[in-house]
Amino acid sequence: MPSAIPTLHRVPFNKTDKVISTLERDGAIILTDFTSLDAVNKVNSEVKPYLDKDKPWNGKLFPPETRRCTRLLGRSDTARREWLADDQLYTILKHFLSKTTRIFYDYVPTYHTTLPILSTASTIDVRPGAASQRLHRDDKVHHVDHTDMTKTGYQKGADVSITILIPGVESTVENGATLVIPGSHLWGDERAPSRDEALRATMVPSEALMFLGSTYHAGGANQTKDQNRPMHGLFFCRGTHRAEENVYLEFPVDQVKGWTEKEQSRIGYQISSPNLGFIDFVSPMHIINGTYNPDHLVDLD
Repeated sequence: MPSAIPTLHRVPFNKTDKVISTLERDGAIILTDFTSLDAVNKVNSEVKPYLDKDKPWNGKLFPPETRRCTRLLGRSDTARREWLADDQLYTILKHFLSKTTRIFYDYVPTYHTTLPILSTASTIDVRPGAASQRLHRDDKVHHVDHTDMTKTGYQKGADVSITILIPGVESTVENGATLVIPGSHLWGDERAPSRDEALRATMVPSEALMFLGSTYHAGGANQTKDQNRPMHGLFFCRGTHRAEENVYLEFPVDQVKGWTEKEQSRIGYQISSPNLGFIDFVSPMHIINGTYNPDHLVDLD
């Protein structure tokens, strides 16, 4: 059952059972001792060249003051080796996102388990003057139907995605600490979020914010004049949220360029609204067809 008074609890990362039970109850948690300060500093250094050359965003997805490093796990060996490959993290992800199903081959029952996979990973650097994001649920991209669980308590299997955010510097109210609404993972789709219900995920480097895809949250406004707030994000989803055939590796890009836009779209190179299936926060259709303008970045939705 949810807490009587919503709270954003801090739990040591190595207390796996406590982390899981807190996430089930509150929908969000701050993990203490998630990583080392040395690892955070290395990731900060690895992404800096990409943040420095990024362009302002034109739209509501990001404030124009932010800068982004996409393709994080290919650009930061440290983030990939230290965070993505962490077995303790994967144990938590499997608890929420794995699903085992029995199927029959003729009369023989067999059991198959789908495992969590990375959905996207990026660093978002929220710079001075950046406005707050809109409150939202990350599982919006999967068009999840949310059942009201406020009376029953959390039902395992209800979520299809999980987010983990690792601050590159101290995250404060002034520089835009993430707003989170504990308990909102239990809400049905009829209830809208309010900023009055949100708490601030203030953190120091080495900590991490973890929340379910159904939990309402938003990046905060950076009200400082001289503090950048880089946040490294890993976003995971259930392994079934992808095409059965990996057509994106099967067909060479030069071949796909020769297809009609209708053919490209129906294969899956278009964006699924609001923002599922991008490359560098851009529709693959623009990149394939040569219509991508890096100086004019606009919302996907």
